Amino acid sequence: MSLEESLSAVEQLIDKVSTALLAADPQSLEQHSTALRDAAAQFARVLEQSAARGIPISASVQKRMDAIGGMLVVHRESLARLSAITDRQTAGLLPPSNAASTYGDGLNTHASKPGVARIYRSAG
Repeated sequence: MSLEESLSAVEQLIDKVSTALLAADPQSLEQHSTALRDAAAQFARVLEQSAARGIPISASVQKRMDAIGGMLVVHRESLARLSAITDRQTAGLLPPSNAASTYGDGLNTHASKPGVARIYRSAG
């Protein structure tokens, strides 16, 4: 695979990941992210082989690589935001596991610690 072909594959998959992020489609995002990782690894191998042969990187290829780097930064930020939104939505649906109940734990494991609300205890 040539440098141009592997770079084009990475660019196409970046576009697909962007579309999946905008659509908040987890299955598509996972599928295209995995493919992007594999294509990026292939591109890195081809780039190393080109460097070993002494083939210089053209200015247009360097510009495209910089654009890919910028898009990856945007993707990381988008994933962080999406993760935070998901965490908030989950917290709204499920109470935290360490939340104390309103009227105590109800187990009354300690005799000095009542299992009912304090408002029902006598003052004296």
